[in-house]
Amino acid sequence: MTLIYFLIVIGILVFVHELGHFIMAKRAGVRVEKFSLGMGPKVVGYKKGDTEYVISALPLGGYVKMAGENPDEEKTGAQDEFQAKTVWQRAKIAAAGSLTNIALAFIVMPFVFMIGVPAEGPARVGFVEKGSPAERSGFKEGDVLEKINGRSIDGWTKALSLIAVNPESDVQVMIDRDGEKMSFVLRPEVATEFKIGSSGLVPDMLVEIGAITSGFPADKAGIRLHDKILAVDGKTIYHWNQFARSVRESSGKPMKFAIERDNRRTSVTVSAIESSGTYVIGVQPFQNLVITKHGFFESLSLGFHKTIEVIDLTFITLKKLMTFSLSIKTLGGPVMIAQMSGQAAEIGLSAFLGLLAMVSVSLGILNLLPIPVLDGGLLVFLGIEAVRKKPLSEKTMQIAQNVGAVLLIGLIVVVSYNDVMRVFFNN
Repeated sequence: MTLIYFLIVIGILVFVHELGHFIMAKRAGVRVEKFSLGMGPKVVGYKKGDTEYVISALPLGGYVKMAGENPDEEKTGAQDEFQAKTVWQRAKIAAAGSLTNIALAFIVMPFVFMIGVPAEGPARVGFVEKGSPAERSGFKEGDVLEKINGRSIDGWTKALSLIAVNPESDVQVMIDRDGEKMSFVLRPEVATEFKIGSSGLVPDMLVEIGAITSGFPADKAGIRLHDKILAVDGKTIYHWNQFARSVRESSGKPMKFAIERDNRRTSVTVSAIESSGTYVIGVQPFQNLVITKHGFFESLSLGFHKTIEVIDLTFITLKKLMTFSLSIKTLGGPVMIAQMSGQAAEIGLSAFLGLLAMVSVSLGILNLLPIPVLDGGLLVFLGIEAVRKKPLSEKTMQIAQNVGAVLLIGLIVVVSYNDVMRVFFNN
């Protein structure tokens, strides 16, 4: 099923990309000789008008072949050839594929919010890991993250993403602590096989009792299922880890729990007992994922802003990679996309569409990079032609294309290596 979901994602993204080129070429009066979904030998196809529509054997990629597209093709003087069109017309054709991919994200993302997404409130810190960068910087439970490097934070998804792309880099964080605005410099450390930034900040998590061990202190004290622990000895509790730490560090001394039960506040005194070398009271957390569905117009707004956020994060990531501030181990290829596609599909349609939108943005922006053999490289050539009032020589363009091909092959090798290491060696 993972392979099927992967092929669906790649098929949609490639089709949309090439459709952008195809539509703009047709609008400019360029004769399109072939529209292929996939690469390599033709599996099936049919011809309509001047264009042959085919599905090829290798599902990774696709292309639109336009008449007179390659500079080394023999020029016939026909007005429906690509090279016969103005620089502006050719630039629009070259950019159309990537822009269509980005447009797809703007179209798909509102459906994510209409179908439903996990409810997300302010980025309130629920737990600060001991010895972590966050603890060294002075963060505390209950802090609300408001800005990271000048970017407004509306939830943990954005906050953790910005932390992830800044390993071993100083990050300016603006917080709200009990109504007081404060600023901290956080330096995330490198973590996980993806070599991304980790701060030790853990999102808040409602401390709700999901299981009680019979005969243990919680059971004897009268704690019930779905009780919500609000505070321990007067200290507000924001996360289960914080609650568990309070129990462990109590050393068996009586603790006064402030509890919300059936929308009423009450209190219970509990003394932990030692078990397997640590102090416990015999409770487990309740896991409850709340899905929120949004209305049509609200989803349009949320989808638009989410797509802008993804575009911004993609540019930040590219900048970090190009300046070697982010490890190339973060890059992933087809295997990584396949794994993510399968995982997203298991979660549900909303997650799958969200992944589709994010990968579509990445594909669109990457294709606009000024590397020969990519759409962005062609746009550079056309920009030079516009300034010089004539195209570059075929020899110069061929050399540039060869250099671009080497760079692209090198990128493919890197992401393939990363994929293999993640799958087989997990480092």
